[in-house]
Amino acid sequence: MAELRIALAGAGMVSRHHLIAWSRVPGARVIAVADPDRARAEARAAEFRIAEVFADVEAMLRAVRPDALDIAAPVGAHAGLCRLAATHGAAILCQKPLCPTLEEAEALAAGIGAAVPFMVHENWRFRLPYRQARAWLAAGAIGRIASARLSFASSGLLGDRPALARQPFLAELPPLIVFELLVHHLDVLRSLCGELAVRGAVLARAAGATAGEDTASVLLADASGAPVACSGTMAAADAPPIGRDVLELLGTEGTIQFDGTRLTLRGAQTEEQAWDPPAIYQSGYDGCLTHFAAALRGGSPFETAPADNLQTLRLVEAAYSAAAAIPSTRR
Repeated sequence: MAELRIALAGAGMVSRHHLIAWSRVPGARVIAVADPDRARAEARAAEFRIAEVFADVEAMLRAVRPDALDIAAPVGAHAGLCRLAATHGAAILCQKPLCPTLEEAEALAAGIGAAVPFMVHENWRFRLPYRQARAWLAAGAIGRIASARLSFASSGLLGDRPALARQPFLAELPPLIVFELLVHHLDVLRSLCGELAVRGAVLARAAGATAGEDTASVLLADASGAPVACSGTMAAADAPPIGRDVLELLGTEGTIQFDGTRLTLRGAQTEEQAWDPPAIYQSGYDGCLTHFAAALRGGSPFETAPADNLQTLRLVEAAYSAAAAIPSTRR
């Protein structure tokens, strides 16, 4: 295809990061945007010089016949929009979580099958520090992983609750931090450590500002039995409102650490890289969309195809199942 013509479903907060990323993909152009709030779609279209605006995604697909539909709508709309795209012969890039439940996601993936190219927009693993850590691991820079830990902390649900101002829907999600946020971190850990199994989990509502849990800790094991920990909270007073990640990979021959701004390798070789948090955030979108476009053009497999993403969703479901088996007055 000479030019990759993209239609965007959804004009909410994350759509801006999608559109910045698309503007950086050579040979790709967003030709239309749709949102039930037409004024919001018109604002995005004006900002990014998009020619067509719609209030209805099906009308957009009929009118512009895009090569691909980029779905940045709420999770409850994902399945219907994916099926619409497949009906109209458009390749699919769908934001995570793929569906509200694992069962729905499995049914959606099976139903679409190979009818059209289909990738899940799981962008955290495409963040540049994690791509670098993965490259070091592949090169054997720290030997075999003996222990891994990835944590997230934000103050987003404290004070004036900036997380809810930014994404109001978080207040009512019954499953919250593991389903909406730590799904990213579980996926990153899979991309770094290989397939994982959940061994236990604890959930809590530390801030008490949401229907669902705002704090969680999940213990996993890799294929060799090495411990892997994934944790997060949105109620940490000294953390930034949007949050920061901390990664530690302890190996038999070295260590990889990331503190949110610095990525460090120590072992036979030593290297340190500095990163700007906003640039890290956008790099996930940039890398994800660049990969989608390249794979679509070249006919190569998507790194986060539904079959791969379902493995991450199975970890999410296993974490909730494990937590439900543990009595806790804080859940």
